[in-house]
Amino acid sequence: MKRLSLLDSLRTLTTLKENSILFVSYLAGRKPKPQAIKEAQRAVDQEGIAPRHFTGKFKRAWVTKKNELCFTVWVEERDRMQNGRLAPGAYRSFNPSLGQLLALDVLERAA
Repeated sequence: MKRLSLLDSLRTLTTLKENSILFVSYLAGRKPKPQAIKEAQRAVDQEGIAPRHFTGKFKRAWVTKKNELCFTVWVEERDRMQNGRLAPGAYRSFNPSLGQLLALDVLERAA
């Protein structure tokens, strides 16, 4: 699979306003922890979404201390632990230097 360049990612993310809708295809750079698998289960089992696909509202982009570009998206089809139970919607952060960013599409730009 082709990996999206960091420069292309940076160009896209620096022009975005918060709450723009993104589609992200991302292969994590680490093996998922049991909680991450549980939080993605509804998306995979009930909605038929590939574990590497995310659609949601862009929240922010930043550069780490290691000079790596990262960004966060609020994803409705993923769950989060809240008071010991799964609740719909979760923040997901992506680090293209750690994993592989295969696609970053802007579906709708926020006004």
